[in-house]
Amino acid sequence: MKRIFLFFLLIFISCSPLELSRLFGAGLKPFREKGKIYTKAFDRDLPSCYGEIIQKLKAMEVSSYRGSQREGFLVARHFVKVFPQCSASTEVAIFFTELESSKTQVEIASLNYSLAEFIASELFNDLGKEKNIEN
Repeated sequence: MKRIFLFFLLIFISCSPLELSRLFGAGLKPFREKGKIYTKAFDRDLPSCYGEIIQKLKAMEVSSYRGSQREGFLVARHFVKVFPQCSASTEVAIFFTELESSKTQVEIASLNYSLAEFIASELFNDLGKEKNIEN
């Protein structure tokens, strides 16, 4: 019993509040509720948008550690090589919504507003110059 208590105490001491919320099931909710969100629609299907963004993140040497094409999201961190003003643990969530069979809405969200703007600009420019839905 003492080991279990010590284990949870160690988790509370070592984790950030955002990590703790994920550990206990809050998931992507903070990105949607408190984060800055940039949105753009592309004339591409969801799998191609998802794949292109994964490739761009790899080229940026960013770690995408959580996500699912089927569920339409991706969470990435370690943006310090391309955006040194943030810490390595700062995260960006990317949400994908299929609007039509060949049209996908991509949302970039982060609790770091400057990072969200930078990443949205980088990813949206690479995916094409389609019309913004919302910004």
